[in-house]
Amino acid sequence: MESDSNIKHVADTALWVAVYREQESQRSDALFRDPLAGVLAGERGRKIAAAMPYPKIMGWVMTIRTVAIDRLIARVISLGIDTVVNLGAGLDTRPYRMPLPESLRWIEADFPHIIDFKNEKLAAENPVCRLERVAADLSDVPLRRRLFDRIGSESKKVLVITEGVFAPL
Repeated sequence: MESDSNIKHVADTALWVAVYREQESQRSDALFRDPLAGVLAGERGRKIAAAMPYPKIMGWVMTIRTVAIDRLIARVISLGIDTVVNLGAGLDTRPYRMPLPESLRWIEADFPHIIDFKNEKLAAENPVCRLERVAADLSDVPLRRRLFDRIGSESKKVLVITEGVFAPL
């Protein structure tokens, strides 16, 4: 029998990363606050994080990565982007926790089970911008191209975020 602390699917890394956002949010001098991270990480995420080597280093790396991407997003929004596309969005909560323009369109794409989980856990929460979720296996090249074509035809300036997603075009 596999331990509940094992990563069984690439999507399980979203639970793991949410734990580090939860931990950072609990610090008195936190670099960001993510009040939804713990709800999303759950006990399974905490078990995965506890089983990983180098927890302090990983926590710091994930915190710095989060801050760097937050700043990048804020910068490009100031330059006039109208759409953010987060590929392999996992359990990211930026549309809820960042000071984003209401008019900003934010599209999250990830595996259907991740989108379903996130929709369930965040059903009572309100994003600060226009949030769309797309249930998609991003390794499906034709599906991904259709998604990009649709977004491109509906948007003027787009930022695409891929935190750990690699796939051939």
